[in-house]
Amino acid sequence: MNILDRYLLKRYFVYFFGAVIVFLSIFFLVDLVEKIDNFLDYNLSFFQVLYYYFYTIPWFIHISIPMSALIAVVFSLGKLIKFNEFVAMKSSGISLYRIAVPLLIVGLLTSICAFEFEDRIVVPSHQKLSEFKDEYMTRKFHKKKDEIQRNIYLQLENGSILNIRSFNINRKHGNYVTIQKIKNGILRERYDAKNIYWQNQKWILTEVQIRKFENSEEKFTFSDSLKIKLGIKPNDLLQKNIDPKNMTFFQLRSFVEKLQNLGIDSTKWKVNLYFKTALNFTSFIVILFGISIVTFQTRSGGSSTGIAISLMVIFIYYGILMFGKLLGIAGQLSPFLSVWLPNFIFLFSGIIFLLGAKK
Repeated sequence: MNILDRYLLKRYFVYFFGAVIVFLSIFFLVDLVEKIDNFLDYNLSFFQVLYYYFYTIPWFIHISIPMSALIAVVFSLGKLIKFNEFVAMKSSGISLYRIAVPLLIVGLLTSICAFEFEDRIVVPSHQKLSEFKDEYMTRKFHKKKDEIQRNIYLQLENGSILNIRSFNINRKHGNYVTIQKIKNGILRERYDAKNIYWQNQKWILTEVQIRKFENSEEKFTFSDSLKIKLGIKPNDLLQKNIDPKNMTFFQLRSFVEKLQNLGIDSTKWKVNLYFKTALNFTSFIVILFGISIVTFQTRSGGSSTGIAISLMVIFIYYGILMFGKLLGIAGQLSPFLSVWLPNFIFLFSGIIFLLGAKK
């Protein structure tokens, strides 16, 4: 790393961390104004509110990283143009591509760090936040404190998959139950019940829809009440169950593999798995676009035009990325392409813009 690289990166990081602080402050104030009524309704103490934001701030930091990278590259390069430093560099034989190299490397490293930060800090924090909300912000009208497990996913000893949306451990009652019986990787039976109870050491399902699959035929029956053996007891549901939406990359990958081994459609969760990597690539994309866009600025034009165009690019990028995710979940595109195709398109477009930028 020579003097030029250190000079460019020092200026870049000053703007980057400054932008992170600004965005973090804005997100915090907006969220506090929006949530303050809820905090008062649930009679949360000052320390409980601090606890809430202790596990919320990592998410704020994570979503501010791409925008901060965008602001940093536009302002740092904009200053070079405004003070004729860019002209002096070109006169010394330093091309735009040479200037772009350290910034693109930082963009790639930022994307990798954003992925690690999300997986190691943001997701565990979100899991803690979900537990906090369940504990203090969803039980205002309960006369006594109930132990409630939500979004339970269990693989039973017989190979079946049990999913319960919510289960009250104290009352031994749950809502919205799905049981899938798998044999040799093939779905043989599926039970969808509105309620599940533990009575007299037995599990009872109510309002049960039963589907049996034999020889490519489906047989459907309905039962008001049905006793069923699951091989578990209510206390077995006290184990920590994580909603797949709140899983780390490796937890979600293991979850997807488990579903595939059982022959269960895992398209939705595959899309979410690849989305975790695709979304964190945003920092590199915005830096690539920001470098080429800022070179079209004039000395008197300031950075506002470059920022406006770059913000438009990032919003379009997010829109296409989310649309691709929906197509993937719907099965219109493969899980990988649905979320990575926008990255490939914007990467190619960014390279074209950079090649056409003022050298």
